Amino acid sequence: MYDIITIGEILVEILTEKINQEFTSPGTLYGPFPSGAPAIAIDQASRMGAKTAIISKIGNDDFGLLNKQRLRQNGVDISHIIETDNNSTGTAFVTYFSNGDRKFIFHFSNAACGELCPDDINEDVIKNTKFIHIMGCSISGSLSLGKAIMHAVRLAKKHKTKISFDPNIRPELLKSNINNYKEIIESCDILLTGKSEFANLFPETESEHERAIADLLKQKDRIIVIKDGEKNTCVYTRAESFMVAPFPAIPVDATGAGDSFDGTFLALLCQGQDLKTAALYANAAGAKAVEKKGPMEGNSNKPNLDKFIKDNPDIIAEDAENPLF
Repeated sequence: MYDIITIGEILVEILTEKINQEFTSPGTLYGPFPSGAPAIAIDQASRMGAKTAIISKIGNDDFGLLNKQRLRQNGVDISHIIETDNNSTGTAFVTYFSNGDRKFIFHFSNAACGELCPDDINEDVIKNTKFIHIMGCSISGSLSLGKAIMHAVRLAKKHKTKISFDPNIRPELLKSNINNYKEIIESCDILLTGKSEFANLFPETESEHERAIADLLKQKDRIIVIKDGEKNTCVYTRAESFMVAPFPAIPVDATGAGDSFDGTFLALLCQGQDLKTAALYANAAGAKAVEKKGPMEGNSNKPNLDKFIKDNPDIIAEDAENPLF
């Protein structure tokens, strides 16, 4: 029995050396780093003590080996990773801009991870886990991968396996409609979304976002987490709502911070921690994640986060108004 499994892309990430350095001319690059939003999240969940696995596809190459070694080293079950000689492991090239924006060039849809299909999903694995964690970028990465994930989601509903969903919208990948997003949101038990993504999914005015949150809570007894980077993280359920302020961080690389949050939050819930504790540790993990170059390099373990939280005693979970009432 797993605590958490995830399904989606495994990639390597290549970063530009300088801010505002684009790929329209030669330049120095850093990497390769193990990456892929699902891989980052499941790596962090494993580091936090959860029993985890990932279903994915990689090429029979050094990039795939790099990822397998890292995930295995940190305790993730990699036995459901399929190797193929037909395609290489996926890649993501990232440039950062001085205003904080990022731009990605993905080799994803036609890479090994994009080959994953419904036949690659083992129903017994979906049945024998507490949570499946889904990332929106994976659904939109390729038609085949999207079908595989939706098959897994429907199996999870069949077996009453809880579904966690982070929309993680990547404009570079979102080439089709978002009907699959809507189906997962309707089904999910935990929605872990950025504030800007929530606005994209529910394009009402900001004053009406509380109504959208209330409607989601009326529809299903679920947890809604809205992450807002350097601002408060807000958590809503039918019974309570609260916010957690951001932890101090010296930002180096923002990629993976939200995934690290997700993995920490889910791992602690699986271990029986209350929502406020899970959110506090998840916020701390997100802050630590941005301080190292490379999307998975800033992932943390619980002793690291224990100390970080102890060193920042003013950051607590504070009750907030619940839009449902």
